[in-house]
Amino acid sequence: MTLHTRLPSILLLACLAACTAPDGGSDPATAPDAGHAADPAPSAVAGDAIAGDRFRARGNEPFWAIDVEGDVLHFVTPEMPEGRTLQGTRIAHAKGVAFSGEDEGRPFNLDITRTACSDSMSGDAFEFTATWDYAGQRMHGCARAGH
Repeated sequence: MTLHTRLPSILLLACLAACTAPDGGSDPATAPDAGHAADPAPSAVAGDAIAGDRFRARGNEPFWAIDVEGDVLHFVTPEMPEGRTLQGTRIAHAKGVAFSGEDEGRPFNLDITRTACSDSMSGDAFEFTATWDYAGQRMHGCARAGH
């Protein structure tokens, strides 16, 4: 596939992709309660968005997007516009929520923390920072509740 034929997909994801944020230690393995995962069911205060079950996380350079509903993640990139549907395990932690699992032997982890995030391309503000680890690659971005 040539760049010319891939360009519409790349541009679409560039429009959908959002933010990058510095790695502020959002690795769930280093979270204070990493070894003591909370009940995977939504907890926290009623109305708290972290307690919700729907998120959209996205980033750029490289471009990626993930829609989360419950424990199901749909991961899309310009190279993979049809995306991959992944089954994760929800783990609440002191700073937010993470979704972990494996995709055909490749480990993945989406960590969503309640830290303000700004889209590096559009300047849009987001309530959450997202870190996506997939098959040994770490990507940073922003997230919001719902999608």
